[in-house]
Amino acid sequence: MRVLVIGGGVIGLWSAVGLAEAGADVTVLDAGPQAGFASPAAAGWVVPALSAPLSGPGVLLHSARQALHREAPFSVAPRLTSTLLRWIVGFVRSGSAQRYAAGLRAVLDLGAGCVDDFARLQDRADLELRHTGLLMAAVTQAGLDEVAHLAEATTAAGYKGGYDILDGAAARSREPALGPAVSGAVHAVDEVQVRPEQVLRALQEQLVAAGGRLVNATVSRLRPGWDVETSVGRFSADRLLLAAGAWTTELLAVLGVRIPLLAATGYSITTRGTGLAPRVAVKLVEPSIAVTPFADGVRVAARLDLGRSGGPITERRLATILDRTTPYFADWRPGSSTATFAGMRPATPDSLPLIGAVPGRSGLYVATGHGMLGLTLAPGTARHVVPLVLDDVRSPELRPFALERYLLSGAWRRP
Repeated sequence: MRVLVIGGGVIGLWSAVGLAEAGADVTVLDAGPQAGFASPAAAGWVVPALSAPLSGPGVLLHSARQALHREAPFSVAPRLTSTLLRWIVGFVRSGSAQRYAAGLRAVLDLGAGCVDDFARLQDRADLELRHTGLLMAAVTQAGLDEVAHLAEATTAAGYKGGYDILDGAAARSREPALGPAVSGAVHAVDEVQVRPEQVLRALQEQLVAAGGRLVNATVSRLRPGWDVETSVGRFSADRLLLAAGAWTTELLAVLGVRIPLLAATGYSITTRGTGLAPRVAVKLVEPSIAVTPFADGVRVAARLDLGRSGGPITERRLATILDRTTPYFADWRPGSSTATFAGMRPATPDSLPLIGAVPGRSGLYVATGHGMLGLTLAPGTARHVVPLVLDDVRSPELRPFALERYLLSGAWRRP
């Protein structure tokens, strides 16, 4: 079977490797590194402990309070388009306790075994895979209560990893780089970190080893059948998998299919800094900043700018992010950056990916919308996408992520 995969990020590549190893003739079409390419901007976290949807009970009030004090870790594009407005309405509607709990269980099921999947990938490739767990550090009692509640809810939903709840002194003993302002932390001890760039390179090598092809090309048109016109010529296939992140919306739009997927731009830098650097991956709870130590420096990743296209990070925005790390560390301060990225995370209103067949389009499948959990959910997505694409077998784990939940909605079904 000839399969075309559009998108060479971690979701597309992991799926393509699985398809090729299952015997398919696989070609991956990818436009190559560019503004908005999500994976290199990632913090590198493999974190089923953070599977909870962004929406949920109390989130709107909490977010409004943060915005009033200019402390929100996100922003919304100033131009409120109809698409953005529908997305926000969908986000609000998905925030009930019942939908939050169901979404958390679904994402945990999809991400099951992901830490072991990355360990197996490391056996086959040169990866910097760090087993430090994830330390969620707070400077306020409200922040500590927030992550303690998250740990409790995630465990109740089926999370199998372990948590340690620490007071300030115990948190500083666990991570000596933390400063005196840290009031406590929750340590998810089984989480891992990996260099996203190395993961992409490893998957590219495995794809070629399995007989697949990776072609640098910009897609210009899709024709049912499936014929794909690109900047380097036309490609034909029996099945087509769209895993193009935020660009999946544009590709489907030419077929008259609308999905509620928006770009949420996130930023990261990698810097050695000065002072005692952290040794453990740390989430700074109140500003929602990710801090990941790697061999060549510390990666700081932050913010979600909803509805904005990716592009270079401004000095002012970068300074704001870095300044907000100061209260959490004793004397470590970020220095000049060795790598700065802005990447577009594909975000859905209910924080759940879109994975499945496109109704009414035989042979067309989608795997996108993983938001900030691309690394965590890539192995599980591929595990279920392979039988779906090759044999039209939809596993129970994919039901919560089906496109029908939006395509049958009046707000999104019109071309």
